[in-house]
Amino acid sequence: MSKPTPSTEARDLRALLAAVLEALTLPYDSPDYDRRVLERAALARTTVGPALAEASADLGWNVDYLRQKLTAEEAEAAERERNRCRRCSTPFDPADTRFDGRARHGDSPWCRWCVDNCHDGGAEHVCRICDPKRYGGEGR
Repeated sequence: MSKPTPSTEARDLRALLAAVLEALTLPYDSPDYDRRVLERAALARTTVGPALAEASADLGWNVDYLRQKLTAEEAEAAERERNRCRRCSTPFDPADTRFDGRARHGDSPWCRWCVDNCHDGGAEHVCRICDPKRYGGEGR
C-alpha cells in the first residue's frame, strides 16, 4: 500500500473526528438518551482506538464503519419508538390482549391501557386520544 500524503491523512483524520462528533451528539430529549449516548461513546472508543493504532491509510475504513454503525443504531432506536405507546412510552406487548392490556390498540399509536383509561374522565375529559386536534396528535 502506498503511503498517504499528509493532506490525505489530515482529511481522513478530520472525517474520523467528524464521525466521532456525530456519534457523541444526540439531542437531550431523545428517548433512552442515557443508554444510547453510552452505547455511542463505546462505539466511538472502539473505533478510534484501533484507528490510531493502524496505518493512517486505513482511517477511511474506520470512518465508514462508524457511520454505518450509527445509521444502524438510529434505525433501531426509531423502531423501538414505533413499538411503544406514544402516551405512556411503555413498549407494546402483543401477548397482553386484555381490554386494558399493553398491546397496541388497533393501528393506533397507543396501548389498550391508555385507550381504556382515556374514557375514565367525565364530560370535560380531554386528552391526546380523545381530542387529537387540540394536542396535535393522531386520533383513533
